[in-house]
Amino acid sequence: MTLSPDLADRLAAAKLWLVSQGREPHDQRHGHEQPRDLPYLAHALYALIPVPANDIATMTCDEHWRIYVNLDWLATAPIRDIAAELAHLTWHLLHDHAHRAQTLGVDSSTATAWQTATDIAIHHTLQPDSLAPAQLPSAAERRLPQGLSAEEYYAALSGLPVTPPDTAPAGTPTPPGCGSGCDGLHRQSELPPDIDIPAVDPNDARQIRRTVAIAYREHVTTRGETPGDAWRWAHDILQPAIAWEPLLASAVRRAVAWTNGNTHYTYTRPSRRQSAVPNVLLPGTRRPVPNVALIVDTSGSVDDSLLGRALGEVDGALRGLGVTGSSVTVLACDAAVHAVTKVRTARDARLAGGGGTDMRTGLAVAGDLRPRADIVVVFTDGYTPWPSQPPPGTTVIAALLGRREHPFPPTPQWARRIQCPID
Repeated sequence: MTLSPDLADRLAAAKLWLVSQGREPHDQRHGHEQPRDLPYLAHALYALIPVPANDIATMTCDEHWRIYVNLDWLATAPIRDIAAELAHLTWHLLHDHAHRAQTLGVDSSTATAWQTATDIAIHHTLQPDSLAPAQLPSAAERRLPQGLSAEEYYAALSGLPVTPPDTAPAGTPTPPGCGSGCDGLHRQSELPPDIDIPAVDPNDARQIRRTVAIAYREHVTTRGETPGDAWRWAHDILQPAIAWEPLLASAVRRAVAWTNGNTHYTYTRPSRRQSAVPNVLLPGTRRPVPNVALIVDTSGSVDDSLLGRALGEVDGALRGLGVTGSSVTVLACDAAVHAVTKVRTARDARLAGGGGTDMRTGLAVAGDLRPRADIVVVFTDGYTPWPSQPPPGTTVIAALLGRREHPFPPTPQWARRIQCPID
């Protein structure tokens, strides 16, 4: 199930034509079109696994990065046309259109609308390099706005909301389309999922997408272009918009749960096993309420509204776990600790400061608290020196506050890092 050497060479030539830079500006005068100079696609193109399949018209793909190729078409088509189809199918796989279709509940009755929607989005990416295959529809042809996502085009074309629709009636045939790599629907022309033949697994696919996204962003930045769905794809791959609020609350809950698992022995409470040995005094156990310290960066660079949201999330998590009152201490810290207060809720704390930032000071004071803090949550923009190690016996959570478009600085490996961005 491999290509002949001649056909494999034609496929390799098409890939090379896509990623190579023209040696001279007028290659057309020699009867050859200038290569496209798209090096960012190389990692994905060379991950594709060709499979001969003469029951399709030109080329399709499946979810496992296999491309099914009509051998007669491959033997006669111009290299430019082969390259255009390769770029087209590669973008289906890079965008993970199959998984996105499954999320929307695309079935055989709506597969054509989904394929058209994804092809319109891909057309916008390929057109500036004159790589859109002739059969790919454009937004202008369908009288739709430019630069929308595939889901938005799908909603407009199908008349369906961008939510899972009802399942298609039994027996509805799946249109040939671009293959399951576009919509997640298996075709008879494709290999069975469990066949012992090379495939790209989901973990490798994620790494390929990330590698291409990095190269793509560098490429379009130098060219000054931001082509619609592809730019959003690269941004989402490299900077996913993850809701930080539940992550922060979850980190606090896990730290409290771990601390609650540490029981203390005490002779003020009899052991439940005392009746088994009446002549020996056995200690009972006590599960302590953990002591929590919140270090609040009060330097001028911290966003007050974001700080309020983050404190609210921690408050909610602590209240849900019964950690309130005298168990919570708030330290207001910039380059020095200005106030240490025990509070019922984090929002009741007295905050003072406004200078530089040095969390070494804040963590040192937290380490000297009596009773000792079991959990320390540090709210900071991260632009601060850190100590080489945490206070002994303490779990530290670093809640980094900042804007999504700005990079977050590093934090120590011993701290549980939660990024809390706003747009």
